[in-house]
Amino acid sequence: MVSAFDSLGRPENLPDEIAQQLRTRILNESLAPGQRLPTEQELGAQFGVSRNVVREAIARLKLTGLVETRHGVGTFVCADIAMRPFEVSHDDLMDLGQIIQVHQLRVEIESGAAALAATHRTKTQLETLQLAWKKVEQSSADWQIAAHSAVDFHLAVAQAANNPHFVRIMGHLSHVIHHAVRTFRFRNTGTTRIDEIGDEHGLIVDAIARQDSAGARQAMRTHLDNGMARYRKLLGDL
Repeated sequence: MVSAFDSLGRPENLPDEIAQQLRTRILNESLAPGQRLPTEQELGAQFGVSRNVVREAIARLKLTGLVETRHGVGTFVCADIAMRPFEVSHDDLMDLGQIIQVHQLRVEIESGAAALAATHRTKTQLETLQLAWKKVEQSSADWQIAAHSAVDFHLAVAQAANNPHFVRIMGHLSHVIHHAVRTFRFRNTGTTRIDEIGDEHGLIVDAIARQDSAGARQAMRTHLDNGMARYRKLLGDL
């Protein structure tokens, strides 16, 4: 028996919200691997929408490999969800709670990459990182260019870790990072926070240059946590 779903509140895109509620339950295993979903008619009644809306929501879940439809039997949660390739999709960014979860992942990945970069970076990689930092500083007045430069800076840290897995996962997360940075830069251009970001980037670079692994880890963690605190305030003010 599936417990009642949250009220939709008549959002603009009903299929997306229904898909997100189902997706959340699948990933936290409230809907277990292999479990049959309620019928389209039952889901429609629970959500107060038509079967066509439910059908669109189910189609979104099928595209991401979370459910499968067995003709004449019904729709089931895929049994091998744990084996799906890692991804962060736009569905993961539909509300602040999920953005915070992705941020928590980013903090652990990037602080670890910074720590590794401090002990594994080459002279050339350090020079590349220093150049990336300077580009962020030089473009601070143009929020769009600065957003691209800031993402490049974080990717340069990952590359300096000399672990291809950090580069791959950061490449995957880059669209998430870029969206957040663009919003942040647009809202903060001309404020003191931009100068603070430059100082925080500098502390990261300095720790990596000194080969201070613990210092680099902490500097990156502080930078990202400060950014998220400000980002949450911005979203609250919108």
